[in-house]
Amino acid sequence: MNSNNNYNNDSSSEDDLQVYETLTKIAPANELLPRKLTIDIDVKSLYPLKPLPQFCKTYTTFFEESSQRECLIPDIQVSDENRTLLDYYEENKQNLVYKRFDQLDLGKRTSNDRTYFASLLANFKRTQPRVFFRGEALFDQKLTPCSSEQIQFDSNFESGNLFCAFKKAENIYDLVIQNDINTRGNTQWFFFSVTGAQAGQTIQFNILNHLKTGSLFNEGLQPAVYSVKENQLVGTEWCRDGFNISYFKSIFMKEYPLSLKKKYYQLRFHYTFKHEGDKVYFAHSYPYTYTNLLEFLNTQLEDQERNQYLSRKVLCTTLGGNTCEVLTITSNSLQKRAFRKGVVFLARQHPGEPQGSYVMQGIIEFLTSNNPQAEYLRQNCIFKIFPMMNSDGVVNGNYRCGLEGSDLNRRWKKPNKYLHPSVYYAKKYVKGFSKERQILLVVDLHGHSRKQSSFVYGCAYSSQVKTIERVFALLMSKVNPFMDYSSCTFRVESAKDKTARIQLWRELKINWVYTYECSFYGQQKKHYQIKDYLNCGVSICNALSQIVKDTTKEFTNQANQPDIQQQMLEELGKMPQTDDQDIGSDSSQSEAELSDDELVQLFQPKTYSIKQKNLSKQQETNNKKKIQQPNGNQKSTIASQKASILQESPTKNQEQRPPMSSQKPKNPLYRIQAPQRNRQLDQVKQVEPPLMVDKSVQTDDWIYRQWLIQMGKLKKQQEFQSITPTRNIYKSSSQSVTRFIVKNSTLKNDRGRVDSISLMASGLQNKLISSSQQRQMMRYSGSNFMS
Repeated sequence: MNSNNNYNNDSSSEDDLQVYETLTKIAPANELLPRKLTIDIDVKSLYPLKPLPQFCKTYTTFFEESSQRECLIPDIQVSDENRTLLDYYEENKQNLVYKRFDQLDLGKRTSNDRTYFASLLANFKRTQPRVFFRGEALFDQKLTPCSSEQIQFDSNFESGNLFCAFKKAENIYDLVIQNDINTRGNTQWFFFSVTGAQAGQTIQFNILNHLKTGSLFNEGLQPAVYSVKENQLVGTEWCRDGFNISYFKSIFMKEYPLSLKKKYYQLRFHYTFKHEGDKVYFAHSYPYTYTNLLEFLNTQLEDQERNQYLSRKVLCTTLGGNTCEVLTITSNSLQKRAFRKGVVFLARQHPGEPQGSYVMQGIIEFLTSNNPQAEYLRQNCIFKIFPMMNSDGVVNGNYRCGLEGSDLNRRWKKPNKYLHPSVYYAKKYVKGFSKERQILLVVDLHGHSRKQSSFVYGCAYSSQVKTIERVFALLMSKVNPFMDYSSCTFRVESAKDKTARIQLWRELKINWVYTYECSFYGQQKKHYQIKDYLNCGVSICNALSQIVKDTTKEFTNQANQPDIQQQMLEELGKMPQTDDQDIGSDSSQSEAELSDDELVQLFQPKTYSIKQKNLSKQQETNNKKKIQQPNGNQKSTIASQKASILQESPTKNQEQRPPMSSQKPKNPLYRIQAPQRNRQLDQVKQVEPPLMVDKSVQTDDWIYRQWLIQMGKLKKQQEFQSITPTRNIYKSSSQSVTRFIVKNSTLKNDRGRVDSISLMASGLQNKLISSSQQRQMMRYSGSNFMS
């Protein structure tokens, strides 16, 4: 026994030595790599873009000129000529100094009479989208200026959208803005650069194709200007500059549709260059690109103090291949996590409204800071943030739409999974978040180009002033010095029924769902700075902290502390009644969008609506007919089409078939004169087929009733055709068709039976029933029918 035990111990020790030797021969394991928190900056555009300078690294304040230089503007009289931008190009193509795509023929006209001068169409039927301009692909085009003159324009960078430029006179240039991708309009945002000007040179810029009928440029708004040399010398960021600014109706008509003869609007401004060989950028407002967002998120994720509260996730991939991010901000502590309220922020559904991104950046910076209010919000709330819903539109320089050519803020009712992925998945994400916990607040951040200060759009069924939906808006106006409560409106408009605000308010039953609007201009005719937009985001968080404290009742030890909501309601009750009228966007989305037959050629069939599916089927059948029929047989095809149409109306010699049971015959008396009624009835009115008796329900009473109904129908038809007075078929006479002998019984359960049936008219016998059916109806079965 001992020898066996020793043997076993020796073998086990040898195995351990072998294992140890093999382990020592293995190379040491690599160190664990840290988890990657940052985002790869990979901006995908429909065409190659140039990099932009590092904007907005420091937010230095700038000083506005108290008195702007002005010069006399001659009275502008809009002519009634029906001129388009294409006509303007034909007249001034020799003065063309810049076009965005070098090899394009801007004067080319399409065969279908739908020549949109500044529209690019992106075809998404393939894996990689292909861009076309009036049928020509743009992949081989060079994105370089086509002129080597002294003044050079450029917009081949992110969010740029200058389409072409013309030199009208010395120091006067006419500019045309590019339409939103896959649309024929939506031109209000502009972003371009100018190089080659001399120091002290003043140039007049005329932007010819603005969309809206009114603008803040007539109230004192100046374009946003960024000078590269000024930034290198002094450190000046974006500022407001320009003089002699006017916004008026243009002389050029819109291409959609020409029958309405609607005019574009024109912006005119002057600018004096300060440095020799400087590159100056001009924009409608301070730009905030998709690259700016990714760089800002990377700075937050790389900060060790901030990234512990912030997590990111890719919500979806857009049509253009860019990512839509969703951020979560909350405390890492598990204490009271199940009782935390939900808060949702969205921004940049409209790519030409960069104010929303600056407000969103202020919100993120505040919530991830060490501020006590921010710490309190993180402990009591979970924030879901969608910083840029329409990244494709921001990259490609759109003003209002995405690459599919539609307004994303009008697609929240039934978003398409393939055409509007960011809206589809964001709505699904917010709905799931609402099932997890109570959502206290939803804010959609936008910019407004026709009103000053900042304000909100809210939802309310009642027009009363004292409602719960107005409480948080009034509280924000108390905290935020840049917000004007008198400009706020609370309505559920049919034109905005498909917006995120109304749909989330209806479906999730949330009181505080707002669209927060920040003006392109400012407040009291004073321009907003970038810091002001950031402070608007901080003010929203400060107002939210007061509401959260009011709902949780944990912020004070004083028992008699009044409620914030009750105070706001009492103050609302003292305010006068308002009509909630708003100066909203006057642009019609249906006018700017492409027609159904054009959209069918750009997207996959799984994205079609019912109308577009029917249209595509009709186009396919028409194409097959054109292929089958040669050109010489056009007359035969027309004749065959006419014959197919006339097949529904039979000729006199053709035998008429009775109508199907599922189809109701048309009324032959409709719009027929009285003398022609009998003739029409002889041709159309048909005798119904004989009664087919079901043996499973053959009872004496049932046979009697069905046979009586048939005889009554035949009698009424004969009387109507002969125009004789109606006769009662129930009366017995020598001319009666039938004679019924009904046997009455004293039994309660006996309902009466047919003892005998005699047919007096042999002519009617052949028309009504066959001999087999007659024998079947006359058969007397006694009590078997009743059992």
